[in-house]
Amino acid sequence: MLKSSGAKAKAAGSKLHAFATDPEVQAKAKKAAEEGKRVYEAVTSPKAMEFYRQAADFIKKTRNK
Repeated sequence: MLKSSGAKAKAAGSKLHAFATDPEVQAKAKKAAEEGKRVYEAVTSPKAMEFYRQAADFIKKTRNK
């Protein structure tokens, strides 16, 4: 039982290593990370924070009526 589990873990690890070292996968991961960084910067910008405050104020005013 333990021997087969070890072999399965080793096979899965080697498959994962081959997948992670694939240049195409690395390029996709890099592109996704850059896009995520742009989205984060856009969401946390001062302009976005002001928009969120305005939207929250509008929602509060409309709920109170």
